Amino acid sequence: MKTRKEKRESNKETNYFFEFEKIIQHFFKGFQKSLGKVEDGRHSSYISYPAELILYQMILKNAVDIRSMRGMSEEFNQEKCIENLRIALKLKKLEEIPHYDTVNDFLSKLAPENLERIRKQMIVSLLKKRCLEGGRILRKYWHVVVDGTGLHRFRERHCEHCLKRVITDKETGEITTYYYHHVLEAKLIVGKMALSLATEFIENESVDVEKQDCEIKAFYRLSKKLKKDYPRLPICLSGDSLYACEPVFQICQANRWKYISRFKAGSIPTIDREFQTLKQLEESESKNDGDPVFFNKITYNERSVNMMEYRTLEKKINKHFVFITNLEITKKNVMELIVAGRNRWKIENVGFNRQKNSRYNIEHVNSHDYTAMKNHYLLVQITDIIVQLYEQGSSALSNFKRSIKKISSDLLDSFRQCHLTTEDIINLTNPTQVRFAT
Repeated sequence: MKTRKEKRESNKETNYFFEFEKIIQHFFKGFQKSLGKVEDGRHSSYISYPAELILYQMILKNAVDIRSMRGMSEEFNQEKCIENLRIALKLKKLEEIPHYDTVNDFLSKLAPENLERIRKQMIVSLLKKRCLEGGRILRKYWHVVVDGTGLHRFRERHCEHCLKRVITDKETGEITTYYYHHVLEAKLIVGKMALSLATEFIENESVDVEKQDCEIKAFYRLSKKLKKDYPRLPICLSGDSLYACEPVFQICQANRWKYISRFKAGSIPTIDREFQTLKQLEESESKNDGDPVFFNKITYNERSVNMMEYRTLEKKINKHFVFITNLEITKKNVMELIVAGRNRWKIENVGFNRQKNSRYNIEHVNSHDYTAMKNHYLLVQITDIIVQLYEQGSSALSNFKRSIKKISSDLLDSFRQCHLTTEDIINLTNPTQVRFAT
């Protein structure tokens, strides 16, 4: 085992940019080439920089936690950065990196479906490698969590797709109108990772719509994407109490999906009443404190649902969870299903919270063009898949416990100071083993 001094010396010598590239090539062979296969919307006579350069530059900008487009241009405008990009992308010549205005112009003309297709290819590659098998529920179902979050808010209408909210101050009567953009995400939960699987933007079709778009409407569209992109994937869907409703149950039944969702009494009163009645009938039975309570085959409409309840004391706080599911609950699997239901929080903490506050800053407006805004968000999701694999699987990061900011800063320092050679690129093709941290 290395001493702390030896670990520090090893840290100084490590080329983290090479380690980052190694993770990309291990899991997504030919990734950079796939970036160059997008349908470029620019006029051919005005193209100075290839698509793969612009997109890969943005992925690096996100990975090293540069918060603005101007900051990217300033930080990457160095000889070693330019040369590292040229070698990594196998370009014959590169004298300058694209200016952020050039990047935004490209992203404004790029159909978001191109980036969604790249993300799908990445997820399919991971599934084929069978490197995430340990994350399945009951060793069979892939845990997919859905949730919505806010991205941008404006005092004036940004575009015709803006959602609108009018707030009246109860004390002064002052009326304030906000315009905002929200998004619905489906993330694959495996171990410590929450990997973006599909995205649906919550948006109005036009300014004069009678009813605004909302999260549940977006879910109907998102579910179609999931089924189309992953038709045979055995999915167990999780969501908050909003998803404990008949339309979602119907979608899961039609798609042959399982589900585990949070349940609140107001979601479906008839189910709650029967659940409470069944609990009262069993009150006379001896039961250890902390044991979960569960019941199968509670009748609802033309189907039956299963319910489970769990109470626990964590950090001197009493916590209470109730879940509804179409998976059969047994004494052997009830705690695994409860843990799976509770893992829904990872889309908020490992997903949205980290992308807003720890890295990426997805609430920052990098472009006011609506198409470019979507592409900026999708590039973050692509980057985050790579970065999570890098954080959890790179042996170079296993010597020290590092903060998110330290991992990003070390990667940025390597990109700016270390020189990537053509020999390094050749070495990237050599077989390597990746073990995920537990």
